[in-house]
Amino acid sequence: MKYLNSCFLLFCLCLTSCTSQKNLQTEIPFEIGKATCQQYVGGREESGSGIELRIPVSLLDNSEIKVGEVYFRGKQVKALMDTIEDNKVIVVRMPDNSPESSETKSFSLKIDEAIVSYLENGETKYTKVEGIKQKQPLIYKGAPKN
Repeated sequence: MKYLNSCFLLFCLCLTSCTSQKNLQTEIPFEIGKATCQQYVGGREESGSGIELRIPVSLLDNSEIKVGEVYFRGKQVKALMDTIEDNKVIVVRMPDNSPESSETKSFSLKIDEAIVSYLENGETKYTKVEGIKQKQPLIYKGAPKN
């Protein structure tokens, strides 16, 4: 009887964990360019340090897509859309002192992979960005001493 209860409990856990997993979309309504990430270190102590991730995207002008969050290297951060040199780019800054996200672990990502969540027709969807290139660190100079 104890064995049956254990099996039933394990079966229930498997069912509930499957429903909480996020499905990655293979066909997405936008194109993703070559993503890069770069460590940054502020010149002053209060400036902080972390990683900046840039993901070039090409959205249709009439697209109703809203970018949500990015999951990268154990962190979950709100994504911002920016225009750099007339190109749309998802820009994410992840300070070193930001907490790790338990949701990121469910994706089991490699160091050069990220997940982007987006809202399409009221439904949250996810896509994977692969082959993120690590650039040289960006070290800002501190204020000059008088």
